[in-house]
Amino acid sequence: GKEVLNVAPFNLTEMINIAIKRMREMVKNLGYKIEFEYDKQVNVIADETKIYQAFYNLLINAINYTGFDKIVEVHQIVEGDTVKIEVKDTGEGVSEENLPYIWDRYYKIEKTHKRAVAGTGIGLSIVKSVIEMHGGKYGVVSKTNEGSTFWFSLNIKN
Repeated sequence: GKEVLNVAPFNLTEMINIAIKRMREMVKNLGYKIEFEYDKQVNVIADETKIYQAFYNLLINAINYTGFDKIVEVHQIVEGDTVKIEVKDTGEGVSEENLPYIWDRYYKIEKTHKRAVAGTGIGLSIVKSVIEMHGGKYGVVSKTNEGSTFWFSLNIKN
């Protein structure tokens, strides 16, 4: 069966702020720093619960895989009638040979992590599914030992 979207207008910027505040509270004793940069508030017409879930998955991945500095950056970039959300970590990055598979359900890169990383391997496949359902785009820019920037974009509807 096909999932149904419950679309309605909402403030994407505020939703991201709320998610980051919740995450900061969860990791406050672990030394993580989560930064959010944006120029203006952006409204979209989408399924807020599903977009929240997609963003949350990118945020938790960034926290799990960021470097020893424990810094995660989130950027909201408006490009014409599109908003792009980027989540950047400072970790080891994803090797070029693994990049085509990371969006597949249950795919996990087997390697030793600096910190214990728990997960089912479905987070990025959820991001892919949610963004595709909304007609958006998604991707990653990553190089080994240079961190990763995962992103998605949606059309802005006013």
